[in-house]
Amino acid sequence: MMHTNPITNQTSLKNRPVLRAILVAIWISVTGYLIFVLGVVLFGPLLRIFRAEAIQTVLGIPAFFLAGFDLGVDILLTLGFWFIGSVIFIRRSDDWFAILTSLFLITFGARITNFAHITAQTQGYEVLGGLVLMMGDMGIVLLMMLFPDGKFVPGWLKYLLPVLAASMAGIYLFPKFPFYWMEIGVRDYSIFLIVWYLLAMFSAVYRYRRQAALLQRQQIRWVLTGALGPFLWFLIFEFLLLAAPSLQADTLLGTSFSILSRLLGIFMFLMLPVFIAIAIARYRIFDIDLLIHRSLVYGVLTIGLVIIFTAVLAVVSLVFKNVQQGDQSLIALTVSAVSVGALFQPARKKLQRFVDRFFFKIQIDYQKTPAEIRAEAQTMALDSGPNLPSYRTQELIGRGGMAEVYRAEDPVTGQTVAIKVLLATLAADEQFRRRFLREAEAIVRLNHPNVVKVREFGQENGIYFIVMDYLTGPALNQLLKQKVRLQHAEVLSLLGDVAKALDYAHQQGLVHRDVKPSNVVLDTSTIPSRAVLTDFGIAKIVDAHTRITATNILGTFDYIAPEQIQASSELDGRADIYALGIMAYQLLAGELPFKRPDPGALLLAHMTSPPPDIREAAPDIPRQAAYAIQKAMAKKPEERFATANEFVTALAGV
Repeated sequence: MMHTNPITNQTSLKNRPVLRAILVAIWISVTGYLIFVLGVVLFGPLLRIFRAEAIQTVLGIPAFFLAGFDLGVDILLTLGFWFIGSVIFIRRSDDWFAILTSLFLITFGARITNFAHITAQTQGYEVLGGLVLMMGDMGIVLLMMLFPDGKFVPGWLKYLLPVLAASMAGIYLFPKFPFYWMEIGVRDYSIFLIVWYLLAMFSAVYRYRRQAALLQRQQIRWVLTGALGPFLWFLIFEFLLLAAPSLQADTLLGTSFSILSRLLGIFMFLMLPVFIAIAIARYRIFDIDLLIHRSLVYGVLTIGLVIIFTAVLAVVSLVFKNVQQGDQSLIALTVSAVSVGALFQPARKKLQRFVDRFFFKIQIDYQKTPAEIRAEAQTMALDSGPNLPSYRTQELIGRGGMAEVYRAEDPVTGQTVAIKVLLATLAADEQFRRRFLREAEAIVRLNHPNVVKVREFGQENGIYFIVMDYLTGPALNQLLKQKVRLQHAEVLSLLGDVAKALDYAHQQGLVHRDVKPSNVVLDTSTIPSRAVLTDFGIAKIVDAHTRITATNILGTFDYIAPEQIQASSELDGRADIYALGIMAYQLLAGELPFKRPDPGALLLAHMTSPPPDIREAAPDIPRQAAYAIQKAMAKKPEERFATANEFVTALAGV
């Protein structure tokens, strides 16, 4: 059941249909007006500008390039604000403050564009453009004063609302007045805006410190931080223009300053909608459960980076053309272009990582994960082996993202054993080695018929190894390749053994973290054969070492629990039950429940997509078994089974 934010009850329009219709009509009218002003009105003038300047240059750079750069920045900024504003309106058009918040964002997003300023400075369009500037400035001030519950805090601020409206109208809508924004000068205009912005900031800080509840304070913190971006941009660049008016000229310094201010404006202005989106995703402002499609976000980021890197190259080109001459200039430009191109992809990945971490709460860095860890280990037969004098190595029988497994012979007993040798990248790390030895002591004490027996561990010749019993049968992933899917009774028998192993280990305080078919091996030396859980503790060892997990995440992505993706500090045995539920689905249906084209989408599916009904893939599965699998795969640990045995019992329909 969804817990309703008490704020939304105070501002709800569900019982006020007339007011709701009026506010929706206002939203549609204002949005339509902004589209008209920024689109239709500017289409003719912009077209003439591009045609007239197509053959002109500014300091060697084609003028249409600079105009196109400005156009791209304006579109990116507008989309950022309008996207979040539209999401809020579409999701909560039954809440009057949500509608106003949406309007505040949309109008401010239009106000910060060059479109609005060009319109307000074009003869005959001063009032049309001035109204956009007025609504934008009023919107950002009111947003900070009213957020998040629609009330003025302190209460006396409501008496300033007529003053705010009158002063904004006077400065933007009446070109003949002495206080018109184009007449009073940059200094007085800047002071006017700064006073209102500071008053809005004061209101937000006062509410945060004196009156806000815990949830409100979390929401205010993000929105206030986001609002600092536009405010600081305004302070920095308006101050520089006041201190050095020459920066407005078409000189090398002036053009470079203009490009730089627009570049920084992309980040600083978009801080507001981005941080509001984060606050919605984390603290459910207006009870909105925000899920933004990752491909859309990545696409917008890529467009922004293209604009930024293109502008950087243009600035470098501008500088070298005016400083260097001839071949030296050409060589320097070539080197700069190659450098910018080389930095583009790493910068794009960094931004994607930011989006994954703050929007989608994906804390693990799947972009750096070796491909071997994402898939089942492939069996490879090699003649060579590690140099371990205590054992006679025979052949490599398995390889994964963390270790290689060799079949070997114990020279004392003559028994065949399996030796897991840690990869050099892990064994070379001193902190990991200490952690490995400490945790291996706990693993070696595990004594259960369904947990592979670890005979000893240690290091020889710089090689860190674990010696285990050698199991003669195939792993479950190999069995699946042969049969595609298993019968219900067979799955119950296999998972019953795995459940016993997991419950035993959980009682010992150990979490496997990497339950999957390739880590379950059949021991055919007994009658009947038994399923044995292997690789116990290796995931725990590496997962506990943060520097290692920055590049080697443990847990195959097909089976990883949501709390592992979020790097939860309270990970317990229920993460293994989630993986066991997925494994049950795969064994019974012959396919995985979540199939996505890339690792990031797969991780997001684990976190957000509801567990599918296995009967859609395998209609013969009993209803009780289907429900049991869905419960085992619940997103929240507390909604899953408490023990693995409880899950298997429910899977049997008992």
